[in-house]
Amino acid sequence: MTIFLNVLNKALIFITVIQLILLVYFQLPSINLNWQKGLGSNNLYTTSIFQEKFNQNLSYLNTLSKLEKYFLSEIERNNLQDRQIVSFADNLIRERFFHHDYVIQPKDNWVLHVFNSFTRHRNNSTFLSSLNPNYILKFNGAICNQQALIFQHLMKVSNIEYQSVLFNVPRSPKPFGHFASAAMIDNQWIFIDTNLEPEYDYRNYQILDALLSEDVDLFNHLYPNHKIEELPKGSIRVDYKNENPAFYGRIFQDILYFISWYGWIASLICYFLINRFKKEV
Repeated sequence: MTIFLNVLNKALIFITVIQLILLVYFQLPSINLNWQKGLGSNNLYTTSIFQEKFNQNLSYLNTLSKLEKYFLSEIERNNLQDRQIVSFADNLIRERFFHHDYVIQPKDNWVLHVFNSFTRHRNNSTFLSSLNPNYILKFNGAICNQQALIFQHLMKVSNIEYQSVLFNVPRSPKPFGHFASAAMIDNQWIFIDTNLEPEYDYRNYQILDALLSEDVDLFNHLYPNHKIEELPKGSIRVDYKNENPAFYGRIFQDILYFISWYGWIASLICYFLINRFKKEV
């Protein structure tokens, strides 16, 4: 037992030293930049080139509390109701972000980057796109699932029901992977896409049902840069009603964030606890 505890103690000291070295290493600007070079975009979701509504003047809304306060105050000031609230939230997110994938920086979560380097997604940002609303709001760019997370939070604080709309549409040369939302008004679902910014009428409650019913013409109207000839059953679906669709992914990123910054403390605590145990036995 004593031999085992001695070996374990030495291992913990070694792990602590390595963690501290890597923590300092990834704070270096050149290293932080190099680890982000060559990363492709999140390959789960489609990108597109189009004229966006981005408004630089809204960049000061860089935390969830600031965005929420502004959103609710504007609703009260303008006496917005139901569909008007949904429309306002949609346009607010369109103006707050342009489409860009700002990944979690290595200096903020180096363990996540090390983990990512051992996965099949090592050359893209699938695991590195933040699922933390406050981190997302630090930047002016966000991809579809990130914008949907922010929009759905605004629906939650407005006491409006919401759900996620998931696209996995086969097409050549690249599948159409996308993430949108829906909000319930008058017991009907309004389709919302803050990211690719298609044009639609907020009074039209038929859009989501039509998409779920494989309406190819409607899909091509909404997304003319991604036209298809057929829409297979199940390639568009809804899920996560009134739930955070990124709940488990957020927990995973947060755990690795904790290890990145405080793992060495946990190792030291274990070291001292083992030493105390050795003295007692």
